[in-house]
Amino acid sequence: MSFHAAFLPPLPEEALLVRAWRGEEPLHLVGGAVRDWLLKRPLHDLDFVLPHGAADFARQVARRFAGAAFFVLDARRDIARVILPPAGQRPRRVLDFAAYRGPDLETDLRLRDFTINALALDPHAPQHLIDPLGGLQDLKDKRLRLTHPQALHDDPLRVLRAVRLAVTLQFRLTPETRAALPQAAPLLPRTAAERRAEELFRILAHPRADAALRVLDQVQALAHVWPELHALRALPPGAFGLRPWDLALRAGHNLHLLAQALAPTYNPEHAANFALGLVSWRLGRFRQALAAHWNRPLTPFRSRKALAVWAAFYHNVAATEPHPSAEASARLAARRARALHLSRAEVRTLQRIIAQHGQVLTWAAAGHTPTPREQHRFYRRAGEAGVDAVLVALAVALARYGLSPPHGVWQQHVEVARALWHAWWEAHDRIVAPRPLLRGDEVVRLVGRAPGPWVGEALQALAEAQAAGEITTRAQAEAWLRQRYAAPRGNGHAPAPAAS
Repeated sequence: MSFHAAFLPPLPEEALLVRAWRGEEPLHLVGGAVRDWLLKRPLHDLDFVLPHGAADFARQVARRFAGAAFFVLDARRDIARVILPPAGQRPRRVLDFAAYRGPDLETDLRLRDFTINALALDPHAPQHLIDPLGGLQDLKDKRLRLTHPQALHDDPLRVLRAVRLAVTLQFRLTPETRAALPQAAPLLPRTAAERRAEELFRILAHPRADAALRVLDQVQALAHVWPELHALRALPPGAFGLRPWDLALRAGHNLHLLAQALAPTYNPEHAANFALGLVSWRLGRFRQALAAHWNRPLTPFRSRKALAVWAAFYHNVAATEPHPSAEASARLAARRARALHLSRAEVRTLQRIIAQHGQVLTWAAAGHTPTPREQHRFYRRAGEAGVDAVLVALAVALARYGLSPPHGVWQQHVEVARALWHAWWEAHDRIVAPRPLLRGDEVVRLVGRAPGPWVGEALQALAEAQAAGEITTRAQAEAWLRQRYAAPRGNGHAPAPAAS
């Protein structure tokens, strides 16, 4: 099928290079890359298909791009990935290569999930669109339609993808597609946990993630991927007159609003009301630092920001427990993250974000801005996850009070956030991690005790005193230790330090 490709943006240079390196052998750009190109959306991932030898060709492509990484995703199905690092104006890009799923290209397209993804083109002749199922018309009609009746049963993960595409593209599900989703949803646990996690992270990364979760619930899929969140549906309104389910979804949505208000480039449209405007004004100086924080992924292919959105959605899932708390919600979230095979770093970070966001809310509710000592203790518990815990706390507060919270209440929340972010990014060496003035062996010598757990406790107390500004020199540290630790009593332990 031919169309007016002249009205579309040029294909990425990488697509043209890869096609040129293929020579006379067939290679087509397919799926979401073609769909997004036709919709004039930014292209980040490029999917290519070829008759066979996809992994071998991908390895050759990786060698030609400086700094590229190569991975075999599925040796049996001959699928491989090349990751290109950012370079100049080019963002980080993922190139996937796969062999045909059948004897030819058309068979491969007919075995895909949705007609809008069953599109292909040769990058050297993009005006000749290969469209065996009418996907181009479905794009024009903003319609999401299955390629064939068994598409969801062939790969139940497509249930999640259907909801994600419908929400992010703002397409309507055809009646047949919508009716098929609840039937296939119980099959989701059969799919690999890693694939479910990847699809969830793509949902979480979108500003309308809360809408996607509502649709997942409507098609009976949420219980099979995030059962803890689904369980909130049965609970009646609680604090602040909100059902825990609505509170959770509002928090996730608000985190995206806050992230937009603190985007690296200021946009007045994202700070159009009092609450977001105050965030932009008081916390705007941290824009670049927050962006850099989120641009350091904990694991390849997954967004750190999306993990913070997950924490916002899960901040109160322990409402179903006999003794709900932020710590209990953190444990439930960590259990689900492990079930979805997230990395240890992701599980630990998710748990810390949820567990520590409650402390931020407690300070704000008490009208108390944390002291340097309290800030030090906060980050000792939370580590870098404390940065995200601050933003999750703000998202939860907006969920509780709405986007027009009482001015004084919201100002206190923002001031607590400002103090904590100042500590992490502007006073890190003074408050969060002061340079040790004494080593453990020196503490042992000064106090005159045998080594033991008390040494770590003493060093920790010393670090707190440094963060509080009470100690700045080695001499002061030595005097502080002598004053607070008595001589040995013969029982092998030093007495606890005096309160400070």
